[in-house]
Amino acid sequence: MQWLPPLTLFLFLYPAGWLISHFVFLFNSDISSSNLSIIGTIITFILFLAILPSWGRIRWKTNNLWVSIGLDIKDKYTALKIFLSGFIFSVFLLFILVLFFFLFDWVDRIDYIKFTEILNAILLIVGIVFAEELVFRGWLMEEMILLFGLRKGIIIQSTIFSLAHYRSDIGLLALIPFFTGLFLFGLVLTLRRTIDRGSLWGCIGLHGGLVGIWYLFDSGMLVFSIDTPYFLLGPSKNMVNPIGSIFGITILLITIFFQRRFFARTGRFLASTVNASFKDEIP
Repeated sequence: MQWLPPLTLFLFLYPAGWLISHFVFLFNSDISSSNLSIIGTIITFILFLAILPSWGRIRWKTNNLWVSIGLDIKDKYTALKIFLSGFIFSVFLLFILVLFFFLFDWVDRIDYIKFTEILNAILLIVGIVFAEELVFRGWLMEEMILLFGLRKGIIIQSTIFSLAHYRSDIGLLALIPFFTGLFLFGLVLTLRRTIDRGSLWGCIGLHGGLVGIWYLFDSGMLVFSIDTPYFLLGPSKNMVNPIGSIFGITILLITIFFQRRFFARTGRFLASTVNASFKDEIP
């Protein structure tokens, strides 16, 4: 029955966020449904942050929660160094992707980006990406290791991460490569955390760099040719997201191959204070 606490936590948090957001709606009925949904999500995350310290003390038997989930900032230089290493790696991956498109003359031109778009990209990294990494590679990863061990925990966490990004506006044939890419991306990020000795900052840098920089590309910085095969840009013609493209999936598979070799060679296991045994487990 150890799986009941994490399940009941979100069965409580999501309805609580929904109820509070709709209470706000009573005072301002001009709020659109999309904005109301965003408000509900923000409230849910705030409630999650409020509960997390108690969760660590009771569930994980630790008084140092932020170290347990990889957000130790006592050594700010080391945290920044790990973050930048993840961010630089994201730049390298996108450089390979864009270079490929340039070589085949599938980029018509490069345009300037508005300052507001740069701010939006920064907000994506600081807000959405940070929240996702805290939830999935931080809290959820620790819970899955506690319940299933390291190897199964990595697989289940990555599966939940991919399914959590379900989109109803794309068809089944597009969802399959989209979910596949997200699952592989979840593996890349989790292995990144293990290689970084449990630190979450490298995951935030890698995830944030990919999302933030691609947002700038997609906002008009890169104008792709109409002759570009859509399966190289995303899972469908109507969705430009390289995470679900043939090229993106290939890059992720190659990354996992080299990450796994490095992980196995160094034997760096996920730093955790949770009562779980990771001994001799290699994903």
